[in-house]
Amino acid sequence: MAPSNRKAPRVGTRKRAPIPTSLSEFLTEKRGAAEENFLGTVRKDIVELNKADNSRRQDIIHPSEMVKTDWCPKATFLRIQTGIHHKQSFGFQSLNIFDTGHEAHRKWQNRAWRIGWLEGKFKCLHCQHHWWDISPRHCPACNSPAMEYAEVPLSAEDTHLIVGHSDGMLTPAKSLLEVKTVGEGTVRFEEPARLAEHLIDLPDGRTLVDLAAMWASIKVPFPSHIRQGQIYLWLSQKHGHDVDKMTFVYESKFNQDVKQFTVRYNPDLIAPLLAKALDIKERLDSGRPAPECVNDTGCKQCKPYLENADDSQTPRRGRRETLGEDDTDTEPTRDEDSQPTRGRAPRPTSQPDGTRRRRTDGSLRGADPMGRVRRNTAGRSSGGREGR
Repeated sequence: MAPSNRKAPRVGTRKRAPIPTSLSEFLTEKRGAAEENFLGTVRKDIVELNKADNSRRQDIIHPSEMVKTDWCPKATFLRIQTGIHHKQSFGFQSLNIFDTGHEAHRKWQNRAWRIGWLEGKFKCLHCQHHWWDISPRHCPACNSPAMEYAEVPLSAEDTHLIVGHSDGMLTPAKSLLEVKTVGEGTVRFEEPARLAEHLIDLPDGRTLVDLAAMWASIKVPFPSHIRQGQIYLWLSQKHGHDVDKMTFVYESKFNQDVKQFTVRYNPDLIAPLLAKALDIKERLDSGRPAPECVNDTGCKQCKPYLENADDSQTPRRGRRETLGEDDTDTEPTRDEDSQPTRGRAPRPTSQPDGTRRRRTDGSLRGADPMGRVRRNTAGRSSGGREGR
C-alpha cells in the first residue's frame, strides 16, 4: 500500500489570529486582559509620585507666590502660623507641563555649563559632596565627572522669611538666569489681553489662537516674571553675589523658538512686595493678628483657613524643620476642592485624567496692574544686547 501524502495534524497548536488588513484595524485591536497599558500606568505613577513629594517648604514665603497679582498675604500668614497647607489639585496634563519646564531648565543649564558660564551650587552624584563653583569638570572631593547642578539657593529667611532659588548664574554676564517655557496657557495666565488679541473666529463658530503671531508679539518679559527676577536679584545682593541683571530665556512650546531678554536690577519694582513680606514676619514674631485679605469678602486663598477655623484640627504655631528649598513656578490650569495638610505638603495633584483644556475663548482675568515695562528696563537680545 502506497504511503499517504497527508501530514499528521500538529498537537497542541492554536489557530493564529487573523492579521489586520489595515492600519486602522491594527491600531484598534483590543488588548488582552493581561496586557499592560503603558500610558495609563505612567499617568498613575506620576500622580502618585507627586502625592508623595513633601520637598516644598511651607514655613517660608516663596517668591513665586509673592509675584502673582492675586497674592494674599493673609493666606500666607495663616499657612505659616497654623502649619496647615491647603493643596491645589492638578491633573496629569498639568504635571506633564511642569516636567516639560523642568527639562527645559536642565537643558539650558547644561548649555551654560558646557561653555563655562554657569556658576552656582553643584552636587557630586558619586560622593554626594556639595560645593560652589563655576562650570566644574570633576568633583573636587573624589574627582568624579558625575555631577549635577543644584542652582543658586537664595534666602532672606532671617529678615523677610523669603526663600527661593534662581535657575542659574551667568558669571561672564554678571547676571542671573531664568528659563521660561511659553505657550497658550502661559499667555492666558500672565497676559490674557494678549491672548484675546490673537484669537481667530472660524466660520464654523470655533475659535483658534494664532500662536505664531502671539509669540512674535512678546517683546518684553511678563510682569510677574520681572517681579520674580527682581526678588532674586534683591536676594543675590543680600548674599553679596556680583550680579546686577536678570537674563530671561523664553522658549516657545509650539515651535521651540527662543528669545532672550535682559532686565536690570531695580528694587523699586518690588518694594511693596518686600514690605508685605516683612509685615508677615513681624506679625508672626510678635503674635499680632493676620494682615487684611486682599478681598473685602475673603479670597479663595484665605477662605479655607477661615472655614476650618473651628474644626478638630489644632493649629500649630511657628515654623517647622527644613526639608528642602523648592520654589517651582507653576501655571495652574484648574482649581479643585483643596484638602488641608499639616506642615510641608505634597505638591498639588489630581486624578490622572482630571485636567480639562480651557476654551480659547473662555473668560479671561484682568490685566496685571504692573502694566507694561518701559523699553529701557527690558531689552530683547539675540547676541548679548541688553536694555539699559
